[in-house]
Amino acid sequence: MTEFFALYADQLADWLPRLRQAALLTIALSLLGFALALLLGAGWVAMQRSGRPWPRRVAQAAIQGLRTVPLLALLLALYFALPALGLRLSGFWAGVLGLGLHGSAYVAELLRGGLSAVHRGQREAALAAGLTPLQALRFVVLPQALRVMLPPLLNSYVALLKDSSLCALIATDELMLTARAIASESFLPLHIFLLVGAFYFAIAFPLSMASRLLQQRLSRGRRGLGAT
Repeated sequence: MTEFFALYADQLADWLPRLRQAALLTIALSLLGFALALLLGAGWVAMQRSGRPWPRRVAQAAIQGLRTVPLLALLLALYFALPALGLRLSGFWAGVLGLGLHGSAYVAELLRGGLSAVHRGQREAALAAGLTPLQALRFVVLPQALRVMLPPLLNSYVALLKDSSLCALIATDELMLTARAIASESFLPLHIFLLVGAFYFAIAFPLSMASRLLQQRLSRGRRGLGAT
């Protein structure tokens, strides 16, 4: 066991700068992908809640289609098939687009579920009080829906963060591809992948704790509002 950890002391000076840079790229990749998933997911929900039938059908077909296509197949299609159509994306941006498209189908269901959890009487009361539909959504519906949506949205981001490791297969220098390169150079795959697991944990665990604290604060505010 001592010899196992002694190898870290010998190699960390070389490994850490490369893994740190790869971790920053992984964070950027997952954040941009999740931001795109939120935007697209909100768009799907808006189309689902439209009064016209064709936007609802398009949104439902898009959500079902994106959920049935494996993420890896989508990433490979974006990276290798789009150049044949005259659109060439780097591995990073193909990864952002793929993660965003695939994640939007799941984010849309979370957003729709959160909005549906707020009783429709809340919106009707806000409209009766003189608020516009946009104001009712912003000041009445969304603050209540956020309490429902926040934990699953965090879980969705953490899942997307882990799925970003598939971007190694389209030449994106994120954590997994960098780890594979270092492992092939050092012939110490167990040491490398344990260290990469620690990097993923260091990224995801603070987000989980921050979400829990935020959820507790929102719950206190809701109880205080009810008491008044």
